[in-house]
Amino acid sequence: MKMNRTEWIVVIICALSLGWWMTRTTPPPPPAAATTPEIKPGDAPAAPATPATPATPTTPPVKEETNDITSQDGEGNKSAEYTFTDIGGGLKQVKILSGQFAGKTEQTINYAPNYGKLQPIGALSTAPGSVETLAYTMEAKTDKSITYSAIDNGLKITKIWQLEKVPSGSKLTEEGYGYLWNLTVTLTNTLDQPKTGQYYLYSGLIGRLTSNPNSLPPAGSWYADGDAVELPYSEFDNSGFMGMGERAPTPIIEENLEEMTFTGIHNEYYTVLVQPDEVKVGAKTKTWFQRQWITQDEDGKFSGHGIEGGVGFDSFNLAKDQSYTWKGRVYVGPRSGTVLNKLGGELRQSMHYGMFRMLGRAFLGILNWFFIHTNSYGIAIVLLTLFVRICIWPLHIKATRAMKRMSLLAPLMKDIREKHKDEPQKMNVEVMKLYREYGVNPLGGCLPLLFQFPIFLGYFAMMKCAVEMRGHSFLWVPDLSLPDTVAHIAGFPINLLPIVMTITMYIQMKVSPQPSLADNPQMQMQMKIFKIMPFLFMFFCYSYASALALYWTVQNIISIGQTMLLQRFPEPELKKVPPRPSFMERAMAAQQAKMAQQAKKSQPRTGGGGGSAFRDQQKKK
Repeated sequence: MKMNRTEWIVVIICALSLGWWMTRTTPPPPPAAATTPEIKPGDAPAAPATPATPATPTTPPVKEETNDITSQDGEGNKSAEYTFTDIGGGLKQVKILSGQFAGKTEQTINYAPNYGKLQPIGALSTAPGSVETLAYTMEAKTDKSITYSAIDNGLKITKIWQLEKVPSGSKLTEEGYGYLWNLTVTLTNTLDQPKTGQYYLYSGLIGRLTSNPNSLPPAGSWYADGDAVELPYSEFDNSGFMGMGERAPTPIIEENLEEMTFTGIHNEYYTVLVQPDEVKVGAKTKTWFQRQWITQDEDGKFSGHGIEGGVGFDSFNLAKDQSYTWKGRVYVGPRSGTVLNKLGGELRQSMHYGMFRMLGRAFLGILNWFFIHTNSYGIAIVLLTLFVRICIWPLHIKATRAMKRMSLLAPLMKDIREKHKDEPQKMNVEVMKLYREYGVNPLGGCLPLLFQFPIFLGYFAMMKCAVEMRGHSFLWVPDLSLPDTVAHIAGFPINLLPIVMTITMYIQMKVSPQPSLADNPQMQMQMKIFKIMPFLFMFFCYSYASALALYWTVQNIISIGQTMLLQRFPEPELKKVPPRPSFMERAMAAQQAKMAQQAKKSQPRTGGGGGSAFRDQQKKK
């Protein structure tokens, strides 16, 4: 299976494109202004009707006070460390600890060195893009709850944070309760005149995890009116398609969501989700998202866009001593399909697996089950691949036999093409007739590929945000969630697994039965496409998580073994099969049988229980 000049040109173009893609690690320059506007004394926040009183601290704080809470179960297992602050009365930072469903790598959320003063998760926002700097007073604190209050020009604001209680018998991280907070915000008017306005609950700020350009960027997320939507940070650019339809960047994107179940922000492995306790039928919830340029490491070398947002409360109009209360849940933790599925409330929709979400969820469940029994995600991936190959083994057998039978038909097909070379239409009719006579499906050899492709996409959808594998090593791979770079040549990373994957995929194609290509332009074109597929897959997988290349490499090796095993089976015989009626013929036969049965039922019955005229005449005689 030699490659011609055109095919080599395609391979070289793919290699050059790969080199350009992998060296494209320098982030674009930051925008001119990337600071979050804050509420200042004298500012009036926006409201649907009458503006509310601005959030002005009654007494400016001398210094910021923080309080720490660590979530743990009855056995002392920890999942996260929370730092609360009195400036905004919310979560200043959240440190996600290593765990079965959070990976081995610890991660701090709402963290951006050199960005300036980050506002806490759960702070109040009075207008899209603005976040309060009101100083709160800590009223009460336990090992699993904290209460803040503040007075804002006669409007008393009370925030009660309570860590979700872990039910007896539940595992802290598996059930997700160590990352889930119940939040109650109460607004009470203490003045004689009415208070009106609206608040948003701030989500915090989240950015990329690595400088790898192929890592998933931060995005907004919501589930409303039965539809899960992901808002990538690129939506703020309005760059259009290949420069067409380009517009000026949008600083803030606002949405008015009907029957909103949750909204939040996320990167590839961590998320902040806000979920109200009550979803009113037909009710609409205002939300806003803003993109910010932030530095994401201590050295200031890794910068990029992050996303922040806010989810709106109902507008309020409070007379003296009247109160408005918002209750909901705030999830700050790993973006794990297993954990979010356990918590319910459609939080699992924030995984955004796409059209193959059923496969993605199934693969994650099977992968975690294998990990529990092997304590190695590398081995779990190998076992998952073996499981998938066993499931499609009958298809592989059928496809291999179809390819061999196609090869046996090659001499007969050659005769037909020579006989009708001047009558293409007649030639195609005779070829299809030949297929029917011998019961050969010309597409039978494509069945494994047709089934493997959605399986691959489902696995990729699961793998691109599988935080469980973060920090887990296998063989020479230090982290299955990152590319397995073993060296650099002139700044170009050498990732070994995608190269091994390409080699094994090429060997798999070589050992597979080859159909006859003589005088068969369709098959020739198909085989040309197959020959460049290994390079296309290498281009696709080169800088993604090494777990993806590991899966494809293992499945190639298993497929090679299956093909070599099938070669020991007896060769299929080429025999004509009894003619099978077409669909229309079967439909007409069924209709005729039905009509005959109805005609039989409608015939008059002979005789009867009352005797007959002939017998009556005989009795009279």
